Formats: sequence, structure tokens, C-alpha cells
Amino acid sequence: MSTLTRNSSNPPPYFYNLSPQQQKNWMKTTRRMEKNEQLRAEYPPFQSPSNFTILHLHQYSSIETVEELIMKARTTHKYTIDTESQVINKVAKCALVQIQLIHSIHKSTLILIEMFYLPNQNSLLFKKIKELCSIIFRDENTKITWGPFDNEFKNFHSYGLFEK
Repeated sequence: MSTLTRNSSNPPPYFYNLSPQQQKNWMKTTRRMEKNEQLRAEYPPFQSPSNFTILHLHQYSSIETVEELIMKARTTHKYTIDTESQVINKVAKCALVQIQLIHSIHKSTLILIEMFYLPNQNSLLFKKIKELCSIIFRDENTKITWGPFDNEFKNFHSYGLFEK
């Protein structure tokens, strides 16, 4: 299904009535649309695995849930990891760590660690979540991130959950 109605090689008549900045924006948008069409034709649509579990980790999580995740992490060696920040008073604060444990091509577990709602650092629950993270972040595991790994976590160390 093609949705492209623009062509950068053949702009419509109204294009020439636009200001130089508007023409530049039109061309940039058109080229982006053309690239998307090329990718759409070249690759099949992403199919999310239907067999996945999502778990939130925060101060109200059970120790049993974290222990189950520790057992899964010990047998998992491939992860996708992303971090999210939230702007509060014009300052970006670390808010969320998303970790996907890839068990197989058809099965995975997604962990959402809610940084604003972590348990007290002296609690057993916090220590278990930290143990889980240390297993996941072992050097021998494959970790796929949206940017350089160290950049993803540079502002998260203050929470005491991740080693530097």
C-alpha cells in the first residue's frame, strides 16, 4: 500500500509560490516520505511477538516476582534496553528503564523499572532488583541499546541500582 503523493523531482505548481524556507521544508518532508516508501517496499512490517509478558518493578513489587525474574535472567543472554527521562522544572530526570529479556524469537519478558518509585535502598526488595540488574548487565550478555550503552545509563547511577 503506497501513500506517497509527492515527488521531489516533480513538485506541484504551488511549490513555486512558497517562500524559500517553505520550499526547503517541503523538499525535506518529501524526501523523508520517499525514503519511508522505499523502506516500506524493501522490508516487511514489524511483527511483535505475541507471547510476551510485561512486568513493572517499583516499591510495591513482590520479592517473589523479582526472584522469578532473576531465574529467567540467569538463563537469558540477549536483551534490548532503553531508558526514558522526564522533564521536571526544565531538568531531565531519569524515569524509566525498559529491559526486554529475549528468551526466544517467539517469547520475551519486558521489565519496566520505575525509577521514581524504587523501594528504599536498604530494603531486601531493592537489593533483589539490584541483583537482577547485575545479572542482566554482565559483560558476557548481549545488550542492544538505542545509543552507546554508557550514554543510556550515565544519569542513572545516582539511584544506586546500576554499577558504573
